[in-house]
Amino acid sequence: MTMPLMQSPPGAYTKIDGREYLYFVGTGYLGLQGHPEVIRAACRAAELYGIGSANSRTAFGTTPPLLEVERRAAALFGLDDAFYFASGWLGNHVLMQLLDAQAGLILLDEYSHYSVFEAARASGYPNATFRHGDPADLQAKLQQHLKPSQSAVVLSDGVFAATGRVAPVREYHDILRDFPGSILCLDDAHGLAVLGENGRGTFEYAGLWGQGVNVVGNADCCPHLCFSGTLSKAVGGFGGIIPGDQEFVRRVKLRSPHFGGASPPPAPIAAATARAIELVMAEPGLRTRLWSNVRLLKDGLRGMGFDVDQTPVPIVCLTPGDAENMQRIQRELMQRGIAVAYMAAYCGLGHEGGLRIAVFATHTEAMIQQLLDELRRLV
Repeated sequence: MTMPLMQSPPGAYTKIDGREYLYFVGTGYLGLQGHPEVIRAACRAAELYGIGSANSRTAFGTTPPLLEVERRAAALFGLDDAFYFASGWLGNHVLMQLLDAQAGLILLDEYSHYSVFEAARASGYPNATFRHGDPADLQAKLQQHLKPSQSAVVLSDGVFAATGRVAPVREYHDILRDFPGSILCLDDAHGLAVLGENGRGTFEYAGLWGQGVNVVGNADCCPHLCFSGTLSKAVGGFGGIIPGDQEFVRRVKLRSPHFGGASPPPAPIAAATARAIELVMAEPGLRTRLWSNVRLLKDGLRGMGFDVDQTPVPIVCLTPGDAENMQRIQRELMQRGIAVAYMAAYCGLGHEGGLRIAVFATHTEAMIQQLLDELRRLV
């Protein structure tokens, strides 16, 4: 199987297999992966610290860039501290280490990311699913499966990777208030730095940030709210992140083998990521520009008859016809110098797959209009 070869950083224009394309693929929503200051930070750190620490965090593997990522991530979220680790995929595993014996059941949105299901199964707790984005079914499953003395953990993506749908976490929160000790936990890989006034993700977008996210010590808080994120998408760096208050992060690090027994992100990657977080915080206009581009794209698609939502999520999934037709559209767009993704199979997609379009802050209005014009000719 031949895979397309990316030959430049992902951005509004990206070189693939020797040709430059107008690029609406992937997860580089703020366009920071190729930012010159991010690249320079990685180069300087490589000269200072080498490529990898060849050790775990607790055995001489902690470098200044790692601490800088955690400091800047804590500042981004307005919290005390953060734990930075090698991959966002691992975030759900890390959080599941915090579960106590009272958790009687883990309930997962049926379209949650593969990493969410993997972490739930590895936890050793009973698992069940509820219908995608369906608060009523979640409530029914809680009533069906939980004993009076038990609490539940509800796991979901904050933003679903293939479709861009935002989980109805406000409704989930209200339902879980009737189940003391329960936890609402999000994989917020696609919400971080995209949603919310400060870019803090789905909980902030839903108006729940003030309810105590990733904190310990509020016994009256029900449900408890927690999340993990990745720094490899909108932020433009790499690795997983779990911010929190001091005690929450202390417990996360204490219980996670990814702190004491695994290699941390390499110093050059950490330095680049720290600089990228700094840019996210210093330039909120990146996010507002992204939201403006999202509106332009979605308004144009609605004008063509597509049923797309009105959220600021920079992901759109179109399903015009069957798999053969969608593959045809993708091929013809590529021939016209525009790259979008046809996803044959992914969590949340039907058996025909879908055309996934991602818009970036670095796209211009003319670029988005070019995409819309070509789609109008092809669908």
